Amino acid sequence: MNIVKVTKQNLKQYMENYDIMVCLLRPSRNKAKQLAILEMSVILSAVDGTFIANGPLGDVKGLISFFIKKDKDDELKTLLKTTGYCNKFYKLDFSLQGLNFTEEIKSINDYTWKGLKFNVIPFYEQSDEEYKEQCIENRLFAIYKSDKSVKYVKGYRGDGSESGRRGLPLEDARLMVNIANPNSIRSLLDPFAGSGGILYAARCIQSSLFLVSIDVDKTLEPGLKMYSDAHYSCDACKVDIVERPIDAIVTEIPFSPNFTSTVIKAFYHLKDVLSENGKILCMSHVDQFPQIKEALQDMNFYILIFREVNRKGTPVVISFWTKNKAYYENTKEYFDMLQFIK
Repeated sequence: MNIVKVTKQNLKQYMENYDIMVCLLRPSRNKAKQLAILEMSVILSAVDGTFIANGPLGDVKGLISFFIKKDKDDELKTLLKTTGYCNKFYKLDFSLQGLNFTEEIKSINDYTWKGLKFNVIPFYEQSDEEYKEQCIENRLFAIYKSDKSVKYVKGYRGDGSESGRRGLPLEDARLMVNIANPNSIRSLLDPFAGSGGILYAARCIQSSLFLVSIDVDKTLEPGLKMYSDAHYSCDACKVDIVERPIDAIVTEIPFSPNFTSTVIKAFYHLKDVLSENGKILCMSHVDQFPQIKEALQDMNFYILIFREVNRKGTPVVISFWTKNKAYYENTKEYFDMLQFIK
């Protein structure tokens, strides 16, 4: 993952080997720009992507830009199908340099960056139909009825209890899974799996991942078994994970303050099942985060980034942790630069 600042002097060198792609954030996540940059940086690392800190159209709300290795269009479109916070993508065309720009061309598109004029060309847009199919409102889930028979439902959002699930938005589930870099890990665990949004997103993004779920609510067992390769209907603080090591824990914890201590105990219990390069992606209520942060630091996890997100009026924090000190040190420069991006 890299961040660069471009000058007139080095732009030509970059453009000999790279295209420039501009990514548009979903309106609901416009204020989570740093998380979007991180997600795209991880995804685009497969095509030598580099975030441009002072990129073109930087004054336009919700746009971020990357250098992308040339001749990677087919691979790139595959990677963009399941991004979370960005859903529309454009390439910049600088091929009109040296031409006489008529008023007609100027009226269509008159953009300039570092003294060079360019056109904005649509490159890829995610399918709204596919997005809707994968949203909690439309995806199939299963629960046990009171007589222990299985009931198949759409739009399951939990039981309405204090610790019950409300349904994680698809864009957040995708973002968290993507930051965990599903193409470079083998296994992923959600210890508070609820209605399975993270597991479902992970399966759609990388079908080869070995997915493990835990939830104390036995009602959810048939649905979580649909999404995971191994499911434990028990307390995450006491579970004995047979499938080890786990490369990433990705979870949205119950937002109840009464549940925070249980989450901390579960993380303490599960820390040893993580691989040496193990990661944690956690969404918590903003009021829960200080306790979680202190606890994970006491467990010798290193925090890479934490950012607040407005989830339909609920302030939450998405935080990213690593167990590996070397990874933390090797990426520190990137994350230090990222925190100053506005």
